[in-house]
Amino acid sequence: MAHEVVVPLMGEGIFEATLVKWLKKPGDKIEKGEPLLEVSTDKVDTEIPALAGGFVVGIYAQEGDVVLVDQVIGHIGNTPDEKVVAPAARGSSSTSTASASGTGKTLGKSIKPGGPGSHSSPSRESGKQSLSSAHSRNSPGFQEAHQGHSMVPSHLEMAGAVRSSPLVRRMARELGVDLRLVVGTGQFSRVTKQDLELFLSGASSSRHVPLIPTASASGELVVGADMAPFRVKTRDQDGVETLEGVGVRRESMTKMRRLIADHMVQSVRTSAHVTTTIEIDVEKIVQIRKEVSTRFLKDHDFKLTFTPFFLYAAIQAIKKDMIFNCSVDGYDILWKEDINLGCAVAIEDGLIVPVIKKAQDLSLTEVAQRLNDLALRARSKTLKPDEVRGGTFSVTNPGMFGCLVSTPIINQPQVAILSVGAIVRRPVVLENDKIEIRSIASLGITFDHRVIDGQGGARFLSNIKNCLEFPTNLGV
Repeated sequence: MAHEVVVPLMGEGIFEATLVKWLKKPGDKIEKGEPLLEVSTDKVDTEIPALAGGFVVGIYAQEGDVVLVDQVIGHIGNTPDEKVVAPAARGSSSTSTASASGTGKTLGKSIKPGGPGSHSSPSRESGKQSLSSAHSRNSPGFQEAHQGHSMVPSHLEMAGAVRSSPLVRRMARELGVDLRLVVGTGQFSRVTKQDLELFLSGASSSRHVPLIPTASASGELVVGADMAPFRVKTRDQDGVETLEGVGVRRESMTKMRRLIADHMVQSVRTSAHVTTTIEIDVEKIVQIRKEVSTRFLKDHDFKLTFTPFFLYAAIQAIKKDMIFNCSVDGYDILWKEDINLGCAVAIEDGLIVPVIKKAQDLSLTEVAQRLNDLALRARSKTLKPDEVRGGTFSVTNPGMFGCLVSTPIINQPQVAILSVGAIVRRPVVLENDKIEIRSIASLGITFDHRVIDGQGGARFLSNIKNCLEFPTNLGV
């Protein structure tokens, strides 16, 4: 049986990518794990490996196409001439096959890669189309996008908590509509083209879910999902757009900036954010780093910074209190077996959070090695898709810019994020009332009060404090 080539998840909040290049053509042999194609997003440019060995027997998206996460864009067969069912034919009574040449026959018509029978969206350069013409229900584009989707909910992408077809999502993007505001009347509550048109006409405004919590028949609180971005009212004064009398220059956010904005607003509306801070005497850590820095650079070919010490301490604290490593699903708590530590890395026009997987098994040196590798590839946009997903706890380090205290927003669906402040030298009163100059850092834990109470946050920081003030078995 042929294996599907599916677009993988590229990171939290990313639902599409641009297909840059196929590295194999129909009929080519490929080994499991061998690079098959290149894709690009606003966060990651990467190669996608084959998940099975065999022969490329079907390609359904062309280079330059925008493809969706979980979209089937090809097949790998056991033989060069294996027949496969093209994605557009699924759920229909007709049979469609594609051969190693990349073409097949459906009711006497050929299926070409990226053509009819493909799930691919048009390229970013294709331009906008109107609701009344190009998105007509009778148009080929509409029919292509809906074939194989109407009866299979797993093929429908979620936009927040909304199911919709690729066509409707594309229309919503072009028109600037948040699909979470639109009431879906299709199967499995899917938002249809008619639902979108009704929303744009204003006729569905009374059907919006309210933002304020309301009680259901069972007495449970139901919170609305009104996620429309806040808009300000500007005026035109002599051909110049103004806001409260001040001239403005309008510029659209980049794709990455929009994703960050939506993700942060969603997090604030989802979790009950609480931040607790603590001051830690890191004088011993400063001395340890000073003692090993020359040898470490010689042995590992990169400098040992303070960040790995804080990451390592966070890992030890999570081991003692795994509630900080969980997620919330309704009124259920999802306990996670591995500690996958995300560390925010600033890049051009935004930030990205690469993930150190299975951090509970790593020494401080191994944490430093993983962090250095991920940070370098994050800035060069060469991270792999799996390296920006699956995080269970995050750390941000504004201290590297001199900041002392910050209150970061939780990276959903996690329940906590640690903020590391700058290390400063200042006078400290010791227990014997002796005053000394020490290296002090302020750390803050922002946690989800739905599952973690104030005592838990304080205890977590106390465990980090003990690890850094009384370091043992660091392995550096």
